[in-house]
Amino acid sequence: MVTGESVWRAIVLYGANSATYKFAFGATLLELAATGRNHVTLEEAAPRYAELLCQALERQPRQGTAARSKFLDACRSFNVGDLDQETLHQRTVQLGFSNVVDAFPKLGGAQAPVRYYEDQRKHPTNPGLVLRDELLELAHSVHAADLDAETAARWRLVETAWASGVSGAVLGGPALDYDSGTQQLVLRTKQRRKSVTGVVAALNGYQDGRCAYCNDLMARDAGPVVEHVLPWKLTRHWDGPNVDAVWNLVLSCKPCNDAKRDRAPHEGWMPWLEQRNNDLIESRHPLREVLMAQTGGTAADRHATLKRAYQRATELLPAVWSPPAGPRTAS
Repeated sequence: MVTGESVWRAIVLYGANSATYKFAFGATLLELAATGRNHVTLEEAAPRYAELLCQALERQPRQGTAARSKFLDACRSFNVGDLDQETLHQRTVQLGFSNVVDAFPKLGGAQAPVRYYEDQRKHPTNPGLVLRDELLELAHSVHAADLDAETAARWRLVETAWASGVSGAVLGGPALDYDSGTQQLVLRTKQRRKSVTGVVAALNGYQDGRCAYCNDLMARDAGPVVEHVLPWKLTRHWDGPNVDAVWNLVLSCKPCNDAKRDRAPHEGWMPWLEQRNNDLIESRHPLREVLMAQTGGTAADRHATLKRAYQRATELLPAVWSPPAGPRTAS
C-alpha cells in the first residue's frame, strides 16, 4: 500500500547515497513542515540543513563518496572556525541544494509516487519550495518521530559503512553486532566496540512499521520488539551462522513475540526472511556487506545457508510456530 510514510521511508532507504545530503534535507523538510508553513526559501532552510551536516562532519569526517565537495568543505571550514555562520549560510544556499532538491523525490531514477514539495526555486517573485499537503500531513502524523529516528539510523549506518569498510567482517575485520542489552547495532573491531545506532530504528523502516509475522502495524506504546527468527536459545549448542546477527533479526509486535517464544517460525514463512535479506543486499544499503558476509555472496549461497540453518535449528528445537499471516512475500 502506497502511503506518505511508506514512500518517505523508501526514499530514505533506497534513494541515492552518493552523499548524505538527503538525510539532512529530509530532516530539515520535516522540521519546517511541522511548523505548518507551506512555503520556504532556501535562505530559510539553509541554517538547519547546514547545521545537521556540520554536526555530521564532526561525528564522521566522511560524508560522501566524491573526492571533493565545495559545500562540505565550507562546512568543515565553519567547524574549525575559518568561516563565519553568515558566510556558511550563504554558501549553503549557493552550493548545498543544487542536486538534492532534484534527487530527493526520486526512486530508481523516476518520480516517487508521492510528491512532498514543488520546486519553485526559479519563480520570479516568490522563489523557494512549496511544501505540499502530503508533507504537512506527514510532519504532523504519528509517524513523524519514527521517520526522524529511522533517518538518523540510516545516516549512521551509511557513515559506518563508508568509514569502516564493514565488508571486512568475513575476514575478521570490522563487523556489526547486535547488543541486546543496549538495543544497539555495535561496530566491533579488535580494539574496541562502538555503538552505531538503535536496532529498532535501523530495521523499522524496512518493515514499514509492520510486524514481520502478522503484518499488522506495530503499536508505538508496546513495541516493536527485536525478534530472533531462529531463537537466541540456539546459541548454547549452535554451529551455524551467528543467530545474534542482522540476517536473523526482525521486528515483531509484542503479541507475536509472546506467542512465538523459543521457537522457529513455520518453514512456509522463511522465504520472507530470505527475500528481505536479498532485497536489502540488492538495494546496496549500508548493511549489504554485513549480510553477505553472514549468509553468502550470491542468492544461491544465501538460500543454502538459510536452509541449513533452519534445518539445524529445528533439529535442536523441533517445535515450530505458525505466524498469523502465514506464508507471504517481503514487502
